[in-house]
Amino acid sequence: MSTRDPAELARRARTALEGAGGMFTKLGQLLATRPDLLPPEALTEFGRLHASARPLTREEVQAAIAAEVGDIDAVFAEIDWEPLGSASIAQAHTARLHDGREVVLKIRRPALEDVVERDLAIAVWLARTAERRTNWGRAYEVTALAEEFAHALRAELDFRHEGEATVEMAAAVADYPGVRVPWIDEAHTTERLLVMERLVGPTLSAAPRERLVGDAGVLGDDLCASQVTAMMAGERFHGDPHPGNVVLCTDGSLGLIDFGVTGKLDTFERSSMFQMLLAIKLEEPSLLYESLVAVGALSPARDPDEIERALARFMAANLGPGLPPAQALTDLLRLTTELGLRLPPQASTMFRALATLAGTLEQLSPGYPLIERVAALGGAEARERMTPASVGEFVQHEWAQLGPLLRRAPRHLDRLATVVEHGGLTARVRLFADAADVRVVERLLDRAVLAVLSLGVGLLSVLMLGTEVGPELAGADVRLIEVLGWTGLFAGTVLMLRVLLDVLRAEPRGP
Repeated sequence: MSTRDPAELARRARTALEGAGGMFTKLGQLLATRPDLLPPEALTEFGRLHASARPLTREEVQAAIAAEVGDIDAVFAEIDWEPLGSASIAQAHTARLHDGREVVLKIRRPALEDVVERDLAIAVWLARTAERRTNWGRAYEVTALAEEFAHALRAELDFRHEGEATVEMAAAVADYPGVRVPWIDEAHTTERLLVMERLVGPTLSAAPRERLVGDAGVLGDDLCASQVTAMMAGERFHGDPHPGNVVLCTDGSLGLIDFGVTGKLDTFERSSMFQMLLAIKLEEPSLLYESLVAVGALSPARDPDEIERALARFMAANLGPGLPPAQALTDLLRLTTELGLRLPPQASTMFRALATLAGTLEQLSPGYPLIERVAALGGAEARERMTPASVGEFVQHEWAQLGPLLRRAPRHLDRLATVVEHGGLTARVRLFADAADVRVVERLLDRAVLAVLSLGVGLLSVLMLGTEVGPELAGADVRLIEVLGWTGLFAGTVLMLRVLLDVLRAEPRGP
């Protein structure tokens, strides 16, 4: 098999990450959720990474729990010392409170901070080296990705953040009886210990096929609606709802677990999301482009017309009769990266969550129409926003921001007129802000310098050839100054020819 085969390269990369262990395994798991950065072969391989680690001994677990809650027997009636799982960051155990409730304890490994900081320093250094030395590193801004990973991982080390996110998620899915989120024992949850409800049942990835029948479509509707509605309402949503994070509970509901990666859209991101749905519905590439630019950052080197044409080709390939396939979400996310559009972390999390949710719903209920459900939810939300009460609320909200500006406008105009009257108005212009302009100016200056240099050398050489003074070379009837003159004339001619060739080879500029 060729070493350039994508599947073989992905397998080698996964093996290397597994060999490095520690946070590099966690990095591989994070990359497995980024279909905008990696090809399908790499996503499949990295999805097989398991952050397994040496299990903590009973003594280590007891010491870690006691350091957080004090008297263990006063808090927990029973603890199963056989771990549910042992990962690079934490180890999980089942336990029972004195009131009979079953819980899961997530215990952070002791002395983990130094190991994490060491591995993160290596990862950031590798990213900076790749961005400095490779084109793909600069194109994907891998340093920013590494720093984003470092920030997310440091936040993940504090279990209080995950506990807060879980509480917010429980509030977001409260209206959907088919979806459950474990409650958090906030009284005993600390930076290094997370105590939460135990959801009994197999995960969707491990459940036998016969468990996926019956109300799978209804459960899929609840799961889809709970997450998409949370996105649209600016509430907390699950950032990685893959089948391993969905539990088929014994009571027939779906339970969401592992809230290390979650998202929450701000006002601008939610507005852009509605605009994107509208653009896809109307098949308007220009509107889709505007919605992406509003929420993200566009590289100044990219041509907006080129991006719009690429989005138009995407729509032509994925839209048309009926609704686009769920894979179109992943394709659109990957396309934004290729076009130089840098989405903020929360917007990227939303796209990845929808793409992952598509695969989970397909496994839960084959053929599940995710895009149709998303479009219906978006249409219902849009209709709700167009009601008189919503329009009035929108006008009131906009006036709250615009009113103070309008009240201050006459005062600012008066000050501006005074400055102009006294000749104090100045302007600051930043020349050559575009890298393409800098390259054009540099090329013109290079040509000018070479042309002046060639003319100067040629003129000086002609003067030398016309001079009959100076020593003669031994054994030849030639003066030294003549040799220098002919050499300079040759050099000047070469320089002038180089300028002419550069002009002739220049790409023609469009109208």
